[in-house]
Amino acid sequence: TSIPHSARSPASDVVRTVPTILLASLACCFVFSLAPGKDVSGAFTNFRGASSAGTGRRWQVPLAAGSSQPAMRPVVLCPAQFGTEEDYEDLKADLAARGFALYPAPLSRLDWLRIVPSTLTKEFFTAELRPSKTLGFFYEALDKAMARVDEDFGPETPIAFLGHSIGGWVARSYIGEVLGEEVARTRVLSLVTLGTPHNAPPEDSFVAALDQTRGLLTYINEKFPSGFPLQSSAVMCVAGKGTRSPTSLGALLDGAGDKVWDEKMSRSTLLEEIVALASYFPLSGQGLGVEGDGLIPVETALMPGCASLVLDDCNHADFVPTPGQSLRLPESYKWYGSASFIDQ
Repeated sequence: TSIPHSARSPASDVVRTVPTILLASLACCFVFSLAPGKDVSGAFTNFRGASSAGTGRRWQVPLAAGSSQPAMRPVVLCPAQFGTEEDYEDLKADLAARGFALYPAPLSRLDWLRIVPSTLTKEFFTAELRPSKTLGFFYEALDKAMARVDEDFGPETPIAFLGHSIGGWVARSYIGEVLGEEVARTRVLSLVTLGTPHNAPPEDSFVAALDQTRGLLTYINEKFPSGFPLQSSAVMCVAGKGTRSPTSLGALLDGAGDKVWDEKMSRSTLLEEIVALASYFPLSGQGLGVEGDGLIPVETALMPGCASLVLDDCNHADFVPTPGQSLRLPESYKWYGSASFIDQ
């Protein structure tokens, strides 16, 4: 079922969210570098022969008692922008404990550099970016994840897709363009997106006129509405209410001294509000008094026609990508993959 994509030209699938999320990442790096991180290097080593990522060894799929059939159910993960396989080790372990084998698309930091040429293409300037070219580097990584699933479980085993942030876009286009309708309907059990910016800003808003996706989101929503070719009943969109942007600039500055750093929580409420304000506006056309996960507004993350779930006190991610190892955010910063949310 894997289709090679080496011939696809590299371009940017993340045009819309590059400015806001990259700036947010840099800001978080500065403040949260003071916060205690968590060691996840051995998080998955106790799972029936599992090995930590990067060693070149693959963990063995456990078998159900008295059976030759795997007890696990495979899930293919489309990571967030600048995310790598290692960023999801905690989630991988938590899902394994619940009977799910997570297969993140094996992206590296260098892979993400392949988005740069997109800003120099004709399609970028004419707002005609298309997934078949724009998502090539990500498609290749998903081909590898699918090949791993086929090797461990067999090529006909039903699978689920999980898309984190812009990974939800990638999952929709990959399922539709690469797997195709027949495979999608017969093999893909479900698609769950976590904090994915599915919806464009209102047409009458200033930011909508800019078309920051340069045609990409419009194309995906037109060709693959509500998760097509999957049945809309097989698609779940999850949004978070972790940060409400200030209702006014005055509210942002009110008590700013107390919000700079919360020693007990190891967090900066002021920073979180600033990042939310900067991210919500270009994504929704509104910046003040908006609920979201700190980067993606709730309404932006819920796709029409699909089931939805909104989680209180849920933020976008528990890591901030850096050129090296990602910066882990404090435990108080709950995200979609936190153990308390997984069972919901």
